[in-house]
Amino acid sequence: MNEPSQSKLLKLDFNERSDKLNPLVKDFTYGESLWQYPDRKPLEIRLAELNNLCPNQVLCTNGGDEAIMILMRLIKEKSLKDNVKLILPLPAFSQYTWGVKSWELDTIFIQSTEALSVDTDTTLEEIKSNQKAITILTRPNNPTGESIPKEILIKLITASQEANGRVFLDEAYIEFSDEESVANNLLSHFDNLVILRTFSKAYGLAGIRLGYILGNETLIKEFKLRCMPFNIPAPSLHIALQALTVESQKEMKEYCQTIRINRKVITDWFTKIGVNVFPSQSNFVLLTLPTNQAQAVKSFMAKNKILVRDFSEGELKNCLRITIPFDIERLLKMLEQCFCPKLVCMDMDGVLIDTSGSYDQCTIETVKLLSNKDIQFETLEVLRKQGGYNNDWVLSQKILLDLGFKFTLEKVTEEFQNLYLGNSEIEGLVKNESVLISNSFVNKIKQSSNTVFTVVTGRPRKEAISGQSMIDLSSLDLISLDDVKIAKPSPEGIQKLQKKYSPQSWMCGDNPDDMQAAAASNSLAIGIGSNKIQSLYDAGADIVLDNINELEAWLCLK
Repeated sequence: MNEPSQSKLLKLDFNERSDKLNPLVKDFTYGESLWQYPDRKPLEIRLAELNNLCPNQVLCTNGGDEAIMILMRLIKEKSLKDNVKLILPLPAFSQYTWGVKSWELDTIFIQSTEALSVDTDTTLEEIKSNQKAITILTRPNNPTGESIPKEILIKLITASQEANGRVFLDEAYIEFSDEESVANNLLSHFDNLVILRTFSKAYGLAGIRLGYILGNETLIKEFKLRCMPFNIPAPSLHIALQALTVESQKEMKEYCQTIRINRKVITDWFTKIGVNVFPSQSNFVLLTLPTNQAQAVKSFMAKNKILVRDFSEGELKNCLRITIPFDIERLLKMLEQCFCPKLVCMDMDGVLIDTSGSYDQCTIETVKLLSNKDIQFETLEVLRKQGGYNNDWVLSQKILLDLGFKFTLEKVTEEFQNLYLGNSEIEGLVKNESVLISNSFVNKIKQSSNTVFTVVTGRPRKEAISGQSMIDLSSLDLISLDDVKIAKPSPEGIQKLQKKYSPQSWMCGDNPDDMQAAAASNSLAIGIGSNKIQSLYDAGADIVLDNINELEAWLCLK
């Protein structure tokens, strides 16, 4: 029996062809040639024919990575001999930045523009100013998907040639571009150009580790002299030759056309909801998101067996990269929940209202009243981090029990409520509560038409209604302690709202019980509060924020 599609891992984090396997993967058999050393010449001859080149203008390598490492070695040798520099525009593929560090190359990094585009003007100036420099260009760019316009590309290569320099043009993703490669035309005009291609992306054959470079015969010879003998296994060479047949080429082009169509659908969708998405000519899109949102999306999608790539530091911090799949319905459905939830459930205490001077203080004073023992706030937090103590009556009873005092829950509740609500003789501690959610966010919640906001709280209904009035959100649907059979961490309250509105939900809370309820209902779990970060993550939080107001920048409240 085939595995249900929703339970399969959809790998969209490394720009692989993960959900539409190349037919060659299923049909290939090793044959009887494994006893002899592999010969890459037949493949190089075929690639030369397809690119209108001579076989000596082609070199097959063990993935594009081998070609890149040989390039780094060449630059190092030339820098030691002639002080040759590397010019590397950013952002760049990690193998290039890693290679620079590993080989300790004298490198001129060209910082990207504020929009994360390649700064071609500064790149051109540096090429002109540095004789014999080797420049690395990637078209389409990884990680942004940007494609340098043809006329600018020619200008950069021309300037490099005039400065006795060289250009290494990475075209790993060129098959996905709306504009066909201009490499063949360029190679007939420039003898300072080497072009990198791969079987990993469009062909979906990353596992055979096979790339190749095209260029002037003299330049290719420099790479050949430095590559390993028999550098590509015979099975990989055989599969690659099969991938270049007319039938396989047709299949690859049809696949790439589908990816281009899907890329436009996804790009248009992000643009429509107001998410900053880079114009891409590759098989992925890159998003720039508000602080912490990329981590939350990555975490929640991983729980649903969809892997995407986030970036935690550097110029790509807060960016998220998503490989475009062949079938996009599952991805789009998950993106809708991550970016435009139909339902947002919010806990009240510690999220919308600061109860440290009310409920927390009531717990401390209830314990004092019934045991004559003083406890600190930290005692409450230790138990809350364990989970199961979202209800402050239960929490108070547990602390008393740990101190050696056994009281019924009814007795503890009676004393607690008397302290909280007050009576004719004492003023209730409820007076100490203050609002945590901003007026701006409250107004946006009221105006929201696409997202339903609700409150799911452990408070009794009467106190929950009072709290809603305090934060001016009385109109929100409410699930209180009195409305469920089992309180959080049970997902019962959230599931009631999901049934009424939509399963595409978020849950925001400051307690491990909230996060467990979120996970059990497949809601994106947003922890609130910096004082128990790890316990919230341990309970299933996709992200932990300092306060609820950070969400205002996340939501598509249009």
